[in-house]
Amino acid sequence: MSMSSSTREDYLEALCVLSRKSPQLPTVSDLAAYLSVNASELQEHLVHMEHDGDIQLLPDEGIRLTGKGLDAGTRVMKKHQVLARFLSEVLGMDPGTASDEACVLEHDISDETYERLDRYVRGPRRKGHKMHRGRLNLPTLIQFPEGTDLKVLYVRCPGGCERLSDMGIFPGERIKIIHTLNNKAVVVQVKGCDIALSPEIASCIFVEKSE
Repeated sequence: MSMSSSTREDYLEALCVLSRKSPQLPTVSDLAAYLSVNASELQEHLVHMEHDGDIQLLPDEGIRLTGKGLDAGTRVMKKHQVLARFLSEVLGMDPGTASDEACVLEHDISDETYERLDRYVRGPRRKGHKMHRGRLNLPTLIQFPEGTDLKVLYVRCPGGCERLSDMGIFPGERIKIIHTLNNKAVVVQVKGCDIALSPEIASCIFVEKSE
């Protein structure tokens, strides 16, 4: 079975995301569930990727990224994040639609365009959001109770938001508040993984209730 370059990039991106969410190596089952693809078709593609030097398939179904695969997957993952942020924060698209569009555009965008967009979205100016005394007039994570399903609208962290993006918290993503602490720290669930956030970080994640 032939494998397109965009499919390869989707698989490597997904493996990067899964690898950053857990200390355990992702398995074939994890990847199939994440991508919502048929396990038998996935296995054939993984064999091709191992032959090409992108991954190592382990006896326990674990998948280890090689240096080559990690570099390629990380690049695609970051392109997706930058495109999703640009489309939602700058062009005003619905975050979910922006993320879907980013999935398509990430495969064809040039490195130069990606780098220019990356510099732009990291800049201090943002359009399309109302401000009130220097803050966005939107609710944040710390304003919702446990069990609430939310959609991320905007992330504005001092010093940049790359770490949150690496954990899967960026505009358009759906998250759930699992637990809140007395100091307003929260534990959220993102794509099946629990992530603890300090109150300072949680207050920089602007959200709305997910329908």
